[in-house]
Amino acid sequence: MLNIPRGESTDDWLRRLGRRRTLEARALSAALRRILRVSGDEPFPLPEPLTYHATATRGFERRYWDTIAKLSTGRFLNKENADCVDDPPTRSLRRHAHRDLEALGDWLLAYYRNAIAAAGMEGKALAGDLPFRWETDFDFGWMGGWLSNQKGEERERDLLVMIPGRDRGRAVIMADHYNTAYMEDLYYKESGGKLARVAARGADDNHSATAALMLGAPVFMELSRAGLLACDVWLVHLTGEEFPADCMGARYLARQIAEKSLRLRRDDGSRVDLSHVAIEGVCVLDMVAHNRRPFRDVFQISPGLSPRSYRLAYQGHVAARMWNAGAAEWNRRAARRGLNRGKRSRDGKTIPAIARHPQLRGEVRIPGDPRSSLFNTDGQIFSDAGIPVILFMENYDINRTGYHDSKDTMVNIDLDYGAAVAAIAIETVARAAHSSTERMSL
Repeated sequence: MLNIPRGESTDDWLRRLGRRRTLEARALSAALRRILRVSGDEPFPLPEPLTYHATATRGFERRYWDTIAKLSTGRFLNKENADCVDDPPTRSLRRHAHRDLEALGDWLLAYYRNAIAAAGMEGKALAGDLPFRWETDFDFGWMGGWLSNQKGEERERDLLVMIPGRDRGRAVIMADHYNTAYMEDLYYKESGGKLARVAARGADDNHSATAALMLGAPVFMELSRAGLLACDVWLVHLTGEEFPADCMGARYLARQIAEKSLRLRRDDGSRVDLSHVAIEGVCVLDMVAHNRRPFRDVFQISPGLSPRSYRLAYQGHVAARMWNAGAAEWNRRAARRGLNRGKRSRDGKTIPAIARHPQLRGEVRIPGDPRSSLFNTDGQIFSDAGIPVILFMENYDINRTGYHDSKDTMVNIDLDYGAAVAAIAIETVARAAHSSTERMSL
């Protein structure tokens, strides 16, 4: 929901915001006022959801848990773009001496190609990659991944899945990053580390988001077959969000979009020209399954610096309200009637028991809100490039256990919260693509 103080109307809140912000922010505030058309404390009729029939289920929760677990506890270990670092501290802790991003990317593309075949959409939907070379102004010889790029042995790549809508000249993007960070507690001596650069398991950062895209694919294909997508939906797994890669996958994609030079590589090596496609907006997901204590059941919808980004945020706001309205009804059904809120898995192996659907507070955190985390994610790259964007993220806490450390495992995943945020994000993208005949303009 919009983070408006109790007892204050939307107009008062926006007026107060405008007094302390620049002229640009005041223009955005006016744009948001036009989008809402009603004050923040007044109810408005909610539309029928497009996707909750598929995501507000125990089956979806199970698949969400199993997918995160497979990504974070399986064979994909070295998922930092700089891997592998070949120094004594790192060698003593790593399990093997090769980078797993290539294998992970192949596995993800195989998943999507199987999903496309299962949906009967071969020849319509398409999965491929966007390969590029890691370029820097300075040499980084300590990074095995960087060195392999310079030698031509490896290439970085974003992954892209196209799900067709009626207008193939426009697309809404749902994105994550599929690489993980180094574990700071194994590096910094003050945390007990030994200067080892070992990639985190990444259950929350960012496999919680990767799983959302993967489970969204069959839902979007169902909408595509029913003719309910006005434009394409692209699922994009970005690479290189974490240090030292510095959002290079998002930078590459944004540059290709801006320069109208985007070309997708198929599995047979042929290329598909996407330079003509106009991007209606990007929904970036980054860490969506850690329910912060003591501020529980809150997540952020943080738009970039443009009126069209606010249009996307409004879709997220509506999707969150629709989820909460639905949760009240779903929790009265036999499977969940009388259940308490969910609990985390104690061992990280056993799936948490079924619980009541949580009702979440999705706060629209506009530019200038100190609690917006857009600046610290791939989302900022798209905003800077003038591409409409919103960030879906948990109630971010950089100091918590389980962030960029050895504790980013299944033990820290709040299943019911994460599955709900994932479902709301999928609904938001579906609504943006469904209603894109309005071009999401003001």
